[in-house]
Amino acid sequence: MTRKLGYGERETIDAMLAASKRPSEMVQIRNVFLQKGTKGKPAPGLLATMVAKHDRSGLDLFLLHRMMASAEPWDAGKEAGVWARALGLAVSDTEMHAERVSRIFRRLDETYNLVSRDTARRGGKVTSLLEDGSREPYTSPAKLYFRLPFAYWREDLHRHLNMPGKAVLLIGLTQEPGFVVPPSQVKNWYGISDDTWATGVSELEEAKVLTSKRGKERNWMKGLAYNYDLEYTLLPPFDTRTQPGFKGGA
Repeated sequence: MTRKLGYGERETIDAMLAASKRPSEMVQIRNVFLQKGTKGKPAPGLLATMVAKHDRSGLDLFLLHRMMASAEPWDAGKEAGVWARALGLAVSDTEMHAERVSRIFRRLDETYNLVSRDTARRGGKVTSLLEDGSREPYTSPAKLYFRLPFAYWREDLHRHLNMPGKAVLLIGLTQEPGFVVPPSQVKNWYGISDDTWATGVSELEEAKVLTSKRGKERNWMKGLAYNYDLEYTLLPPFDTRTQPGFKGGA
């Protein structure tokens, strides 16, 4: 369900995107946020926990904070009203929404271990931690990361997409065009159900962010001698792995 545009939301997000001073207009996020483990034995990352908790506001604030914390010391101290507007919260009761923003940041800190909060500092200093939930200090990723384009906010996908659509988009950003995620492996690989995956794919197709087609690959161990897996491809500007200069790795 598309969330209603909040008062000053678009203007606030535009100002935040400009203030982040990211020349590539993309946010780097480690793949481990989506999937831990090894290539031979993958395990779900923290995204799966957010999806299970239906924590849309937690994911939204995490992505906004990661976008704003663009350089050392990887913090983003903003007044609660700024975060509230960016999240589409009404601002008629400043104190109430300051508390809501505080609760979301508390979850990012205490439940997901994605940030640390300096509660003693006025202005709400919040510092990024590694995306694996280890509470290790954040560093700029050199490999095994994906890139979330500013278009995610500029095209209002943060409002239009529900948790399934957001999850599939983030996963898709780690993949090459024509990637396959078998329904039988979605839970093992990413910790979300095949129903959630199918819903997310439908959301992205409706938003014209992703296309799918039924592939046909020769496989002599199949009864019909072919695989018929669905192949997915993100469309521009979300096809970030195909764009020049990307060295994020697998």
